Amino acid sequence: VAIGVHPARVPVVARSFDQPVAVIGDIHGAIRHLEALLRQLPADIPILFSGDLCDRGPDTRAVLDLLLSRRATGVRGNHDEWFDDWASGRGFDRFALSMAMGGEFTLASYGVEGRTAHAIESQRERVPLAHRQFIESLPVAMDLDVMGEQYWLVHAGVPLTESLRGVSRHDVVHHLARTHRAALLWPHTSPEDVLPLDRTIVMGHMPQRRPVDLGHVIALDTGCSTTRPNQLSAVILPERRFVTVG
Repeated sequence: VAIGVHPARVPVVARSFDQPVAVIGDIHGAIRHLEALLRQLPADIPILFSGDLCDRGPDTRAVLDLLLSRRATGVRGNHDEWFDDWASGRGFDRFALSMAMGGEFTLASYGVEGRTAHAIESQRERVPLAHRQFIESLPVAMDLDVMGEQYWLVHAGVPLTESLRGVSRHDVVHHLARTHRAALLWPHTSPEDVLPLDRTIVMGHMPQRRPVDLGHVIALDTGCSTTRPNQLSAVILPERRFVTVG
């Protein structure tokens, strides 16, 4: 993805790997969980993520530093959307400060002071340029090939309720990412209700007591930086083996 290009212009990116990869679920600023998980993974394995890097947990800044050092890549989550808008100068959404979002922890990790929109917007450059470019470059979805096995990496899965008349299963993700990106970021779609497509969907967003593999969908969010179960999980592809810490 070209750095500095607004993600609306690159809604889906394609990535191909000729070796196994690890896809990490929602991290939510939990640097200690992330460090512990990475210690459980092969040192040279490519790292991907399913979105929601920020909020709720104590240190979004350290999480992004670590992911950048590992040359990680992945997709954006709904929590990353507000962060991108603010850090890239498109305005601050005060909903980020709600208890449901937990954006106050992200701001604190960058030393942002004050709680008015004006004060917060004026301090966006406290976020290092490399972090701003990284968040802005994240696509809504990834067309992922791992050793010949194909997957869709999409933060919130694909909801069954979307009107997709006339759209082939191969084109659903591209169609929604171009025309209704919120459908891939926000809906609370349980793994059981995710629309089966032409390949397995790897998702986060919906906390589970443990990561699940239902065949047509792999769900990785195990509630990191929440009260229960407060675990961080990854799946190693293509073998579909889970690793969980916390």
